[in-house]
Amino acid sequence: MTRSDFELLAPAGNFESLTASIQGGANGIYFGVDQLNMLAKSTNNFSINDLPEVVKRCHQHQVKAYLALNTIVYDHEITLMHRLVDAAKDAQVDAIIASDQSVLLYASEKKVPIHVSTQLNVSNLETLRFYSQYAETIVLARELSLQQIAYLTKKIKEENITAPSGNLVRIEIFIHGALCMAISGKCYMSLHEYNASANRGACQQTCRRSYTVTDNETGYQLEIDNEYIMSPKDLATYFFFDEIINAGATVFKIEGRARS
Repeated sequence: MTRSDFELLAPAGNFESLTASIQGGANGIYFGVDQLNMLAKSTNNFSINDLPEVVKRCHQHQVKAYLALNTIVYDHEITLMHRLVDAAKDAQVDAIIASDQSVLLYASEKKVPIHVSTQLNVSNLETLRFYSQYAETIVLARELSLQQIAYLTKKIKEENITAPSGNLVRIEIFIHGALCMAISGKCYMSLHEYNASANRGACQQTCRRSYTVTDNETGYQLEIDNEYIMSPKDLATYFFFDEIINAGATVFKIEGRARS
């Protein structure tokens, strides 16, 4: 493979970070607008009215624009979801990042390319085959090993598993940034403590706070501050990036829409 086979995907939570990601050399930008994205309430988001301008700025620099529409969707939000997908199509977004089947179905109906979110926890070949009916790119579950990723990318080529476009399905993985302790980000701590669901874009980062742990038998207390007692350290793969490339992934995502 050559450099042109790979795509570096960077986050943007506002126009300033959008500009920084473009200037930094990203091949694609992912972002959210208004509601129904995983950082809807924990970061600044673009508005639906910003959508054409975001896509325009990306395309002016030959950078792809991907709209994150990747939360759980409830019945009362179907109309809003339709409006966001329609707006994405009108703005010529390059793909929608989706995790709810209602989004997969409607975006497919509207002929908007789809990337399957890590929230769908794609962990095996059968699941990958299923979602290839809808998706150009599949973001694998974050828990997979390099060996498991290599197996899936090998099978895609051997079995000619194609996306709706007719091209081979692309595999995307996270290479840098925060990691959730829960499987593929399905955490309920924030919902339990603050009635703010991480699966609805409202994570309060409960796992990253300072805690005092008490031994109930002895009363001994241990203060734990910023040692990631309930959260893994941030991901940094630059020192084994050659192994990631050898595993066959071609889209590399940097986490961080909530970062400056």
